[in-house]
Amino acid sequence: MSLNELKKFLNDLRSNKELLKLISNAGTADEIASIAEEFGYEFSGQELKTFDQSNYRGVRITKQDTSPSYNFGESGN
Repeated sequence: MSLNELKKFLNDLRSNKELLKLISNAGTADEIASIAEEFGYEFSGQELKTFDQSNYRGVRITKQDTSPSYNFGESGN
């Protein structure tokens, strides 16, 4: 894991509004890692997901549950 790269990326998010806007629209950690790579950072989506500090120096990292939900109740088809 490139922990230093990930921390540098998180630090730079506070001042790089273009990068922040781009990753704010990303749907997955892999998309964020891909966008970050375009800016010269090297870490994977898995590394981002397993980073254990949810609030790193003023950057709040939140995980979203994007798994599909299905309704199979009595009124379902």
